[in-house]
Amino acid sequence: MNTYTFHITPFDLLFLGTIFIGLAFTLQLWFTKRTNLAANRFLALALATIVLRMAWVLGIDMHLGALFPRWGWLPLQFSLALGPLIYFYVLKITRPEYSFRWKDLLHFSPLLLEQGPLLLQMRESISTGAATYSTQAYQQLSPIVNLSTFISVVIYLYLSHRLVQNFYQRLKFNGNDRYRYQLRWLHRLLTGFGLVWLLWIPFTAIDYLFYHHQMGIHAYYPLILLLAVIFIRIAIISCLRLETSAPAEAPSPFKPLPAAQLKQKGIWLKKIVKANRYY
Repeated sequence: MNTYTFHITPFDLLFLGTIFIGLAFTLQLWFTKRTNLAANRFLALALATIVLRMAWVLGIDMHLGALFPRWGWLPLQFSLALGPLIYFYVLKITRPEYSFRWKDLLHFSPLLLEQGPLLLQMRESISTGAATYSTQAYQQLSPIVNLSTFISVVIYLYLSHRLVQNFYQRLKFNGNDRYRYQLRWLHRLLTGFGLVWLLWIPFTAIDYLFYHHQMGIHAYYPLILLLAVIFIRIAIISCLRLETSAPAEAPSPFKPLPAAQLKQKGIWLKKIVKANRYY
């Protein structure tokens, strides 16, 4: 009888808890009936990509291949879809009237770059018996996919920032400025997510310059966990907040006066200001 010992570290426990919390909010965003249901489903898919990525990393760290040798064949990596999903979530929040079109699927075409190498890794895994993440195909293609994911998320975060700015510019003064703070929470969290995302640059530079790519995935665990926590916070606030949309212009309680009456009132106002020296 073969025995298997789970190798669980404190970071693995944190990953496991984050995965369950992320899955719970993914399901809630997807099935809760709200006005912004389409936007919430884009957010649910984005959160699912992060959760699945964490599950893949956790499986490697726990040596799950010793118990289930073929688990690495599961398509758990959809990182190249993260940027477009964030963008379309913000797009549906700022422009609820926007309808998803067939040509918008082109934003997700880079997923072929991520899922295609998995077939090569499975083929090499069958011939060599090694896990897919230990194959030569993975070692050669993984840096390309990771770099493409980094660039993709940076570009789509910038486009999302532009969407929020355009949302503010479309708002008209409505007696107060409270509508201009509707998306401040989203703008702040996306900015925080982007700043943490940019930390991949110093992490990768240190790994390349000082450790010659020998640091391993463990060195990136705090960064992965922090990114997941920020995104779960976005999901929590999206579930708790009221639906956001551009406010309709409030009708004016005053009826506009005819041009002749306006001219007479202007003459009267000038006389009053001059006589009482209000200037």
